[in-house]
Amino acid sequence: MPDSGWNDFDTLESYITREQRQYPDSRGVFTDVLRRIGVATKVVAAKVQKAGLLDVLGLYGVENVQGEQQQKLDVIANDIMKATFAWMPLIGGIATEEEENFTVYPPRPENEGDDRYIVLFDPLDGSSNIDANVSVGTIFSIHKIECTGSVCGLSDFLQPGRRQVAAGYVIYGSSTMFVLTTGHGVHGFSLDPEVGEYVLSHENIKVPDQCVYFSANEANYSKWDQPTRKFADIVRQGKQKEYKDTTSRYIGSLVADFHRNLLTGGVFMYPADAATGEGKLRLLYECAPMSMIIEQAGGAATTGKIDIMDIKPTKLHQRVPFVIGNKREVELYKKLCKEPIANTNTGNNK
Repeated sequence: MPDSGWNDFDTLESYITREQRQYPDSRGVFTDVLRRIGVATKVVAAKVQKAGLLDVLGLYGVENVQGEQQQKLDVIANDIMKATFAWMPLIGGIATEEEENFTVYPPRPENEGDDRYIVLFDPLDGSSNIDANVSVGTIFSIHKIECTGSVCGLSDFLQPGRRQVAAGYVIYGSSTMFVLTTGHGVHGFSLDPEVGEYVLSHENIKVPDQCVYFSANEANYSKWDQPTRKFADIVRQGKQKEYKDTTSRYIGSLVADFHRNLLTGGVFMYPADAATGEGKLRLLYECAPMSMIIEQAGGAATTGKIDIMDIKPTKLHQRVPFVIGNKREVELYKKLCKEPIANTNTGNNK
């Protein structure tokens, strides 16, 4: 009998089912959440691939809570993700980068005592580049509601990254890839368009111990503080042997920049503006989930002062400085941020 080759495939479905079997008392709730995210992102992927044909490119004409112009695909992806979780009885609430407030789903009597979860997500990261056919993606973070059986509140959404039970992203590019961690390594599943399944293609991903790429918006160099400029100079100029082959690569889509550096080695940074002290990227929807992934892959993430995973959020749409990638480079950045600022005043201080 001819071999179909299917026996060699390990799908997202079979992977999460096998993981569930390690917990005999599990009722499969968490597994169902991951399955539904997989289904939702397949729908988003189909919309992205047909964007030019469906007349869904361009601006939607409305600003989101971030003060950014929404793209039509932002709205479509957001609606798809929200619809995915609305009917699931053990999803206690969701928060999306596109909306000011979180949404709560009350517990059902038949599920009393069961663990319930919240999901935070950026439905279409990098969407401002979609018209230029640049890779975009969906980022998600999952937390357990702190009080079983209760209605979730703001405190459930403002949990530090260390309390995430899972995080991941899907990149919609030349292929669609689902990258996931549940705290036991990082695994990548590529969407096989012939069968419509995510298939395990990158098992136990580890970020290579070399800084191949430096990814930052270098047009903002003059807006960076002294430690950040010093760090960028060290990495870019290649005077140290570790960086003689390092080159700059910046797409402007976090998912795309992060994915490349995860697989090949490198550091991505969107530091604070020296004038305001504020970062640009959102802690809960972008930085925390990506930080869980990079730590599980052997890397690190920081603001320069504190590890991203240790930040206690204070706002639903909090922004933070963000440096993420190879552990050696992140540790170098943290060290530079702790050094005293050089005094450029040559006059006498009396």
